[in-house]
Amino acid sequence: MQEEPRFNEPPIDPLADTNPSLTIDRVVIEEPTPGWRRGVGLLSLLVAAGLTAATAFLLMSPADAPRPAETLPTDTSEMTATPMPTAEIAPTTVVQPIDSAPGLMPTISAEVAAALLDAPLVAMNDSGGIQIVRDIYNPFTVIPDRPRSEVIQYTAVQGDTIYTIADRFNLKQESIGWSNQRRYIQVLRPDDVVNIPPVDGVYIQVVGSKTIADYATEYKVNDPFVIVDSEYNNLFGTPADTILPSGTWIFIPGGEAEPITWNPGVTIEESGPRRGYVSQFAPGDPGSCGNVANPGGGAGWGDPLPGSTFVRGYSSIHTGIDLSAPTGTPVRAANSGAVIFAGWNNWGYGNAVVLVHGPFLTLYGHLSSINVGCGQSISVGQVIGAVGSSGNSSGPHLHFEIRNGNTPSDPLATLPGLGG
Repeated sequence: MQEEPRFNEPPIDPLADTNPSLTIDRVVIEEPTPGWRRGVGLLSLLVAAGLTAATAFLLMSPADAPRPAETLPTDTSEMTATPMPTAEIAPTTVVQPIDSAPGLMPTISAEVAAALLDAPLVAMNDSGGIQIVRDIYNPFTVIPDRPRSEVIQYTAVQGDTIYTIADRFNLKQESIGWSNQRRYIQVLRPDDVVNIPPVDGVYIQVVGSKTIADYATEYKVNDPFVIVDSEYNNLFGTPADTILPSGTWIFIPGGEAEPITWNPGVTIEESGPRRGYVSQFAPGDPGSCGNVANPGGGAGWGDPLPGSTFVRGYSSIHTGIDLSAPTGTPVRAANSGAVIFAGWNNWGYGNAVVLVHGPFLTLYGHLSSINVGCGQSISVGQVIGAVGSSGNSSGPHLHFEIRNGNTPSDPLATLPGLGG
């Protein structure tokens, strides 16, 4: 029972200050706690402790410990329905797979996961299913070869030739020959720096007072603006009659310079009694005879095409002389020796015969027919073929060369009366 107040509050004047006029002592009224509340609190503490202990037990249990499975009846006739409880609500039971630990999802190895990802997906439909293949992307990007946008320099190594370099950069060998020192056509040495044009054509250094139009005409380009507008030259907007400063390098796409007589290469014996003698010419060509026993030098030189007309002389890019005569005119051996090449030549000579004479050899190109075979011994003046226009030729003539090993020389120095 509450105590009565020990004072009387005076009436409140609405116009006066609203603060209390007297200090009021707080009176604490204590009432006894019912016993049923204490029992509920104790029960709550016991339930919380039990839940905590159960949780700790589950967490500390081994992950691979299988949960015991209840034995289910196999005979459905023995199964009876279990009535639902009416007074109490049973706690919800989460059914875990037999092979997994409570509360943990099953895991698979990385190898199995990769195999599943690689397997195709199958979407079933009325027609029996459609296989959907996953796209597995390569993490490495392969950049395809792109066209070159400028002239580059390549340093030759042992074994390089103009032919192998041209093949490597997908160019004609003439484009390599026309874009470099003419010496490279016959002799290419290791460490020589070779200009590699972006496409077939001619790369030259301007000298003198020629205009752009003059260079177009010289290198067989119909329109000088092929040079001016080329992406490979910095000449956009330049008039075609402009004289470029000496020393300027320009590239003429599709241009052609003088015809080139190529050096297919020879093999020279490096040891033994025939050391220094030529044994092969143009290895790998259809007409090559392989290694041939070299009989040594002949007795003397003779005219390979008597009565012919001299049409072109020797130079660093034309390693022989051209003698004109009607197709079918007999061609004769200029010295005695052995046949080291007889057949088609891939270097522009067409049908050709090459004779070996110790360290020397003679070459007869553009023939219409061949009368000798590989390894055959030949005497000076013997007919070996006939004049023709096969290979890189613009008309019937004989291309005649004399070489000392792999080095060509001017035939007129040996036979000054040729074509006279």
